[in-house]
Amino acid sequence: MSEPLDSRTPAARDPDRLLRQAAQTGVLAGLYHGVVHDLKSPLNTLVVNLELLKASISEQPEVARQHRYVRVLHEELMRLNQAVDRLLPAAGPGNDQPGRFDLRDLLDEVVSLVSTTARHQSVRVTVDAGTGPVPIEGYRDRVRQALLCVITNSLEAMPKGGSLTLGLAVQGDRAALSVTDTGAGVPEDAGDRIFDLYYSTKEQHDGLGLYVARSVVESTKGSIEHARESAGGSRFTLVMPLAA
Repeated sequence: MSEPLDSRTPAARDPDRLLRQAAQTGVLAGLYHGVVHDLKSPLNTLVVNLELLKASISEQPEVARQHRYVRVLHEELMRLNQAVDRLLPAAGPGNDQPGRFDLRDLLDEVVSLVSTTARHQSVRVTVDAGTGPVPIEGYRDRVRQALLCVITNSLEAMPKGGSLTLGLAVQGDRAALSVTDTGAGVPEDAGDRIFDLYYSTKEQHDGLGLYVARSVVESTKGSIEHARESAGGSRFTLVMPLAA
């Protein structure tokens, strides 16, 4: 495996080394893409069948303990499913095709995905998305994963509870999707490095999520911004052009 390159070093500007690294990365990306998608199918099957099992024992009050075990399994399986979802943008394009889609519908979908984790962490989720469609063009699944990465980052900043506010607004010819949390916030000296590959202010984190989110948003000719909240916490804003 090739060594990671620091853009400030002479080696990073060596075209031969860059070509070799690109070739190696292409092979690894293909393997990575296959593994991630192979994981998704059994995970989806497990989630569906666990939902059916939970519904069947819900009607039997004498098996309360078993129901509690199933609930814990379901929550952990959903957490694993979301973790695999976060890897999909980095795994490559897959079968996702560019097209026109409603950002508000996508936000509703993502909220339903993270609601279990939020409840488990005692995080209150508030959505202020207005009404009416917000059409944009791009790879829907990739934008979905980018938003999941940002929201997951915020949830990880609030392991003992807090508030997560999701906002969606139209600003001229652009859509602005904001994610605000009440966590500890990003250190002042971190700056835009939080979007760098492998950079993380948290222990035992790979620093991949925000990097992937920025890459996806920028691929739509948009941008992602970060700001510290005066009362504590962070606000991330994903800005993307509206569909013509």
